[in-house]
Amino acid sequence: MGAKVGVARWMAAAAAAALLLLTACRASAPARPPLERETPVRLPPRDVTGALTQAHRDSLLRELGEHRQAWRARHIDAYWIQVAAGCFCPWPSTPAILEVRSGVAVALRDTSGKSMGKPHEPWSLYTVEGLFDAVEQSARQSDVLEVAYDAQYGYPAMMRGVAQLGLPDNWFWVKASRLTPAR
Repeated sequence: MGAKVGVARWMAAAAAAALLLLTACRASAPARPPLERETPVRLPPRDVTGALTQAHRDSLLRELGEHRQAWRARHIDAYWIQVAAGCFCPWPSTPAILEVRSGVAVALRDTSGKSMGKPHEPWSLYTVEGLFDAVEQSARQSDVLEVAYDAQYGYPAMMRGVAQLGLPDNWFWVKASRLTPAR
């Protein structure tokens, strides 16, 4: 009878250990940020060829100013946003989720929710204010720039361009989507 009690205790301890291990594994699974669903964004057709004229640059900057003012009027300074960036450079172009608090990037996760360490480039550059800054800088300096704004929040959701025409492999793009204000 003592052997049966010993086996029963061992089985109970093993079951408890397995349950504890299962609970620990579930607790350590990454928490995926609650992102909004993806909404399609299309770049407007480019009606000119060649480098931007001063009139086009002025138009891009006016439009940017209107969108930036509307964004700031929303007073959203804590949010999650999915960002991807690419160029003819060694940066990875995979999307990542940037967590922003008080306008500052505080966390970076892959799209499954796993931490990617401290916020770092290229993703950390593209908080919403960083997106506006990137459009402004590109509108002033790049030869080609196309921008599309998010329909709901008005931030730059997509941009692509060429820094200097005539140079090989001098293109860039940024896509930001699924902005979700923190509650």
